[in-house]
Amino acid sequence: MPQSRPISPLTLLAAACVAFLCSCATPEAEIRPDIKVLAETPAEPASAAATPASGASAVAARASATRPAAAPSGPPLPPFATVTQGSRRVDGMLTLWQKDDKVWLELKPEDFNKPMFFSPKVSQGLGEGGLFGGSMLSAYGAWGAPRIVEFRKIHNLVQLVALNETFRARAGTPQAHAVDADYSTSLIGSTPVASQPDGASHGVLIEANNLFLVDTLGMAIHLQQMFRQGYGFDQRNSYFDSVRGSADEVMFDVTAHYFTQSIANSFPNAPAGAPQPTIPSFIPDARSLFLGLHYSLARLPEKPMATRPADPRVGFFTTTVADFTDDQVRSPRERFINHWRLEKKDPAAEMSEPVRPITYWLDRSIPLKYRDAITRGILEWNKAFEKIGFRNAIVVKVQPEDAAFDTLDVGATSVRWAVNAEPIYDAIGPTHVDPRSGEILDAGISIESVASRNLRADRVQVLERASASGLASLLQAPASELAPAAEASAAPKPFGLDAQACLAGDFESEQADYGLDVLEARGDIDPDSPQADAFVQAYLTNVTMHEVGHTLGLRHNFRASRMNTDKDLSDPGFTQTHPLSGSVMDYPPINLPRPGEPVVKPFDNTLGPYDYWAIEYAYKPMPAGTTPAQEKAELLKIAARNTEPGLDYGTDEDNYLGVDPAALQGDLGADPVAYAQKRFAIARDLFTRQESRTLRPDEDYAVLRRSVRYALRDAVRASGVLLRQLGGVATLRDFPGSGRDPMQPVPAAQQRAALDTLVDGVLAPDSFRISPALQRRLAPDFLERGDVSAGGDPVSTDYPVESVMLDFQRQLLFALMSDGLAQRLEDSAPKLDRPAQALAPSEVYARITRALWSDADNFGAGGKGDIPARRRELQRDHVNRLAVVLLRTPGGVRVDLRSTLRAEAASLLPRIQAAQRRPGLSEASRLHLADCAETLRAALNAPMERAGF
Repeated sequence: MPQSRPISPLTLLAAACVAFLCSCATPEAEIRPDIKVLAETPAEPASAAATPASGASAVAARASATRPAAAPSGPPLPPFATVTQGSRRVDGMLTLWQKDDKVWLELKPEDFNKPMFFSPKVSQGLGEGGLFGGSMLSAYGAWGAPRIVEFRKIHNLVQLVALNETFRARAGTPQAHAVDADYSTSLIGSTPVASQPDGASHGVLIEANNLFLVDTLGMAIHLQQMFRQGYGFDQRNSYFDSVRGSADEVMFDVTAHYFTQSIANSFPNAPAGAPQPTIPSFIPDARSLFLGLHYSLARLPEKPMATRPADPRVGFFTTTVADFTDDQVRSPRERFINHWRLEKKDPAAEMSEPVRPITYWLDRSIPLKYRDAITRGILEWNKAFEKIGFRNAIVVKVQPEDAAFDTLDVGATSVRWAVNAEPIYDAIGPTHVDPRSGEILDAGISIESVASRNLRADRVQVLERASASGLASLLQAPASELAPAAEASAAPKPFGLDAQACLAGDFESEQADYGLDVLEARGDIDPDSPQADAFVQAYLTNVTMHEVGHTLGLRHNFRASRMNTDKDLSDPGFTQTHPLSGSVMDYPPINLPRPGEPVVKPFDNTLGPYDYWAIEYAYKPMPAGTTPAQEKAELLKIAARNTEPGLDYGTDEDNYLGVDPAALQGDLGADPVAYAQKRFAIARDLFTRQESRTLRPDEDYAVLRRSVRYALRDAVRASGVLLRQLGGVATLRDFPGSGRDPMQPVPAAQQRAALDTLVDGVLAPDSFRISPALQRRLAPDFLERGDVSAGGDPVSTDYPVESVMLDFQRQLLFALMSDGLAQRLEDSAPKLDRPAQALAPSEVYARITRALWSDADNFGAGGKGDIPARRRELQRDHVNRLAVVLLRTPGGVRVDLRSTLRAEAASLLPRIQAAQRRPGLSEASRLHLADCAETLRAALNAPMERAGF
């Protein structure tokens, strides 16, 4: 490095002016007032090996290395030994020094501009709001995502910078310069250099407090959004619980305090649906709360793992990068699957143990009685790895009580036990991934104790009266296809979770509760028997298998549940020897027999054919010397097997973005109509059995209430399966040459069968009837109802069965008469070989009218009987829907829809008028019919408003 020339007074004056102007322009002091820049000294040169090859981080790194040092000012930095005097040394990937409440990081010259893996986790949560102890923060949390970071030394300031690994180009190409110029890195934190370089190591000290005893993850923002309160980070009352190190990692365990001076109350006269301030439910004083945060800085693999391309026919989580090296390709985006680095010890052997197995640690928090069931769920995946030549690819170890490590440490893939007061997932399996290659570096499964703690207990998360948005989810229909009340909640999402977060455990837990109720009511199982315990153990094994699949990289597969016929699923012998679904990555309901049929296996305890196939695609070793072209051909050959039975794949997007009738949650069996009819029969049978159920003296009536609630929810979910058949188009992921068309409409006969089952099973006057005697016994759990602080239900004393059923019927009616469904029917019809035979919207409307107004036909023919209150409500909704379409400005709906509904209204009006003349009607029914007739008459005679005139 050339010697510095003497600096002239004029140069110093110019530099001072520039520095003053820059300090006025920079927002750094406003953004991070805790950052202070001390006297600047020349930066230590970084090693050549640590210099980034390409990417957005390269420009900043080079600028850092070449920026000239400013003239020294202020007092000199203290010697290294002076700062560390009396401190405890912690050896690890980076050396740490701790003295009382201060922690310093020792950074040697080679530690600067060296990529590291930054992994944040929540070690202590709130029991609600998505902040649960033991949670791995993932890419779903905007601030808490794992990242590749590096330390940069800029004069006497050290920055911890998150690198931008999404955009890249091959080093040394002109495109790499363009990438560097176009994409920015992000600052995680910064701190001044705290010492002179050490004489032996040449390392300098930086204060870790300024990096990790600040609101690094933006939790204050999350708390503000979640509760609408003014929470802020309180540094004075935050502290390090521990700092630890290992050869490949340093760990900081922080207790972070968040505080607000005052608590906001709800706003009076706020618009419906507007977010309102709330307070955390499970802390002693809502103004103050602590969060435990676990930060890890870990060594990255020296050589990134070879990537494996994503294929849409096999479902894996993916890492996406934009590589601009080749501007001839259609898109710069490259997607490769996330998976573990698994290599054979003996590459030439047909069967070999891996160099490094995937090790799952059972956290010491897991109750002893459940560890075997969870272990079985983990090790079941070894069967898939054995098929591709790995012996003991997965191993299970138990964390000792006196272990010096935490299962939150990077590389300690774990299964933990949670006791959240407000569970929203029951089980979840996130991963942390190397963004350079898709290599899974860490994973953590969390199982909520409600999964087994008390499957007999009433789940307060199940609303007494399902909201419209909740019914939209159960009916598997967009909110736009339901009644106007079906609006998405304005509440923020729990931290670290989004629409695609895994909720399998939550669904399966409800299904396990329901299954126990059904089997107990039939006398097939005693809730206090060993059989009931085996039932819970089987459930835990099933949930574990699903979450382990996620930690191996697999996504959901919602088409897998269609693999078996209803006959096979009803056969005890078949279910004991075969998987119930094509994959454990589905959300199938509990397998229950029809009333009077023998008990069958309720949960899957073995992998399905899809699971074996997916593991083969992701983990099959390629022979030594395999060229990239040969590997690509082999992977395409594996993926092309997707047309084989049991290998169908459809995931979250197919469920909530498409009209696929098979990529659904909560269905089971190849025939959706038979499935729904079975679930309706099970629910009705349960109601009948509960009529005469004798409760033990130590029980209360809440057990009956829970059974009724679960049965009705199950019926709603089965109705959603049928609803998706109407106008449904299966979206197969085949490539050309498979012999199948990728877009396949549901046969017209199956659509009509689904419609008939919906109308006759749900919209009929006597559907899901619950006797007055049973309704009088549906009392709440009075202790839970009153104990709001413990998660009880503060509002529901009565369980209004008629209102619940009306909500169910109303939402289904609106879905059947929605513009969206009409469009689906008309869009799918041309795809049929015989479009004229397609189910048309007019047929749907006529079928609904016949079902809802059969009372009017009976009245016109001299029939007897009044119109029940619930029936009147549904008839009124039907008339209102007809009127709304007729009064809508032309252009708002398709032409055929408007004309069809006008004809429907014109034919219905005289039937209602005839029914009005029948003697013997109640006053309420007579007024109801008169009002319906007037609504239709006014709508039919209303002048048409034309847009543009």
